[in-house]
Amino acid sequence: MTVAPPVQAKLSRADLLEEYDQDRPGFVLRAARRYGPVVELSPGTVLVTGGEVAHDVLRRTNRDFLMDRDRAWRPTDSRRGEDALESWMSARRAMLSALSGDLVGEHLRWYAGELATLMDDWARIGRTGDPLPALVRLSTDAFLRLCLGPAAARRERDDLAALVAGLLDALNPIVRSSVELPWFLDRLTARRRRATRAQQRLDSALHAVVDRPPPGGLIAMLSGAGVPAGPLVRILVSATIASRLVPAAAAAWTLHAVATHRPQEEPGQVVDEVLRLRPPTWLLHRATHGEETSGEWRFPARTAVMISPYAIHRDERHFPEPELFRPGRWTGARLPAGAYLPFGGGPRWCVGTHLAKAQLTTAVEVFRRYRLDDVSRSVTADTSSTMYPRGLTVSVGRAR
Repeated sequence: MTVAPPVQAKLSRADLLEEYDQDRPGFVLRAARRYGPVVELSPGTVLVTGGEVAHDVLRRTNRDFLMDRDRAWRPTDSRRGEDALESWMSARRAMLSALSGDLVGEHLRWYAGELATLMDDWARIGRTGDPLPALVRLSTDAFLRLCLGPAAARRERDDLAALVAGLLDALNPIVRSSVELPWFLDRLTARRRRATRAQQRLDSALHAVVDRPPPGGLIAMLSGAGVPAGPLVRILVSATIASRLVPAAAAAWTLHAVATHRPQEEPGQVVDEVLRLRPPTWLLHRATHGEETSGEWRFPARTAVMISPYAIHRDERHFPEPELFRPGRWTGARLPAGAYLPFGGGPRWCVGTHLAKAQLTTAVEVFRRYRLDDVSRSVTADTSSTMYPRGLTVSVGRAR
């Protein structure tokens, strides 16, 4: 097989940032259509919009393609064999095992009740306003309750939720910026010092919980399984960051889809189609240490590799009329590896995948009990971090 470098877009760094920030999803789609599945946008930045290549890159994460930053947007060494990575991956495996059985079943019953209460509140008013803030509060509380157990005091969850919100608020200026400073400069900035202090506060609170975990929750199960405190706190910080906006954005897009299209297909098919069109994690990041190859492509050393599930999910070979909302397309669907990546892939795929899909399926079932109408003037996708709907308003009639 002939191996070639990526197609060259020949954009300067300044031109790339300007075009990208004007319309991020549109820029990615235009680049895919103009240059193909692998394009070097500017020196050191490669965009992957081909599912086959994306699958291979994700599959080889921790070995050839690296996670060079953590959830707090700090540099990290994620090469196989490193002690920090091995302890992290062991904690991930323990969490995957724990997120099953009675723990999740009880969680979903609680979540359905809480979401129905929120919908009843909206029904009394007659409309949602912007539903995202309320869904963010619910998704944060849901994960913290799962971690602490149903017997934990509500105040304890609220205190942790405030620390998570504080960390994300401090990280927002870093994550949203298209300009990434070298670490030796970034760590000296006021915004990074603020984020570091916020993370230290959350770390300290989680260490206190891990030292004396409440019974019946995820933390108690992981501690009982022998996960050391350090790796457990690290994975909990990552999971709490992910559990705040990403599930809320997915729930908001699902509410929008049910109110707009009134789909009658199976709830799981509705969820799959929502996540195909509007994957909250719409852009994934990997990096090369040395020169690497994937299929017919050669990736230069020290390259940032951006993988776009948003563009991959619009491949007409697998999804005819890709811009249409058609949950029925999932009936009997058999897709090649890499064609559908709402939760990433490879060894670093989202540890909460099964829980997230089950929670969204529950949301579809709850939403269908109400009379919903999309009364938004204009709904746009905000992609400054997670992809979430901006401008969404839904009228809500009482449950049938």
